[in-house]
Amino acid sequence: MIVRLAVAVLLAGALLGVGLPAAETARTERAATLTQNELIEFRDATVRFRTHNDATRPERPGAVRIHTLRVPAGTTIRLGVGPHNESLRWKHDARRGRVETDLPFARSVRLTAGSHRLRLRPVRVDGEVRIRLRRFKPDAGTTG
Repeated sequence: MIVRLAVAVLLAGALLGVGLPAAETARTERAATLTQNELIEFRDATVRFRTHNDATRPERPGAVRIHTLRVPAGTTIRLGVGPHNESLRWKHDARRGRVETDLPFARSVRLTAGSHRLRLRPVRVDGEVRIRLRRFKPDAGTTG
């Protein structure tokens, strides 16, 4: 009876030891796929927004779009990196990725895990169109 119990415990430990790395790999792959898809969707929405709206000077009112970006746990996203702030990059553990766009952002924004609402606005600075990114701050007393 004790021998059976010992064999069962050893077998359970071995199965757990084999299964945990596979589960961690699957979690990392899922986070990478979700992040890449979120950034592609963000890029496409930004391109559509810029195509259909004219840029204004920063001090003038202009078109605004609110976009929600969901960042998986353990992932960091940087919007607006590169020589012209045009790249979208992500990092999850040792995995890294990027989504290219030809739209330059006015500045770089770093986002960590969670749901983020961003305000996008096309502005004209020194004759160039840039997308201004700001984190949306909800009104007091609202949720989300």
